[in-house]
Amino acid sequence: MIIKRKPNSQNASNSRFILQNNLWGQFFATSGSQTTQVTATNGNSLSWQTKYTWAGAPTNVKSYANLDLRVGIGKPLSSIKSIPTTWQWAYTSTSSNLVADVSYDLWLSNTANSAGATSASTYEVMIWLSARGGAGPAGTQVGTASINGVIWKLFKGTVGSWRIFSFVAPTEITSFNSDLKPFFNYLIQSQGVPSSQFLVQAQSGTEPFTGSATLTTTSYSIAIN
Repeated sequence: MIIKRKPNSQNASNSRFILQNNLWGQFFATSGSQTTQVTATNGNSLSWQTKYTWAGAPTNVKSYANLDLRVGIGKPLSSIKSIPTTWQWAYTSTSSNLVADVSYDLWLSNTANSAGATSASTYEVMIWLSARGGAGPAGTQVGTASINGVIWKLFKGTVGSWRIFSFVAPTEITSFNSDLKPFFNYLIQSQGVPSSQFLVQAQSGTEPFTGSATLTTTSYSIAIN
């Protein structure tokens, strides 16, 4: 099934994930379109692809095609031991004017049974594996953080009613095999994020600002233990 406009999402991998086309910022564009589809599943791992072309408002995100984990969420950070993930991806085509990121988007709340980007959201934590064409996260850089052997640029800001932290890789990472829990450990120890916060949503995808691309994920998995 190829997602174009409506429906904007579909269940994947026996409902472990929801694949979302998520055209939330399309009204900024002067023109554009996007399609997203699952291409293969293998147990708890899957492959997927998104194709898009967007024009206009080059500093505004147009969409966030993503996989949204639906298993294991709603736990307080203090009870999570690990968040192992693998993500093998590549741009199989790009325009010369592409501005986009490839990122995890993780949401925290005081309320277990809530969702990201709502009035119940308290923190948004992004992990950028790629920043093409000068793409940058919300807020300002406040330092660096050494996590899992990588020196990440750390940005801090406010979006809506929640605080956002973004970890940006120094160079593009197209083969990512890691544990996301140490990112939260860092925020708890160094940025005052309470360990009582609930992890209510865990997404991974791409945010295009402008340009055209095909992004292909050959293998993706994540679990919350």
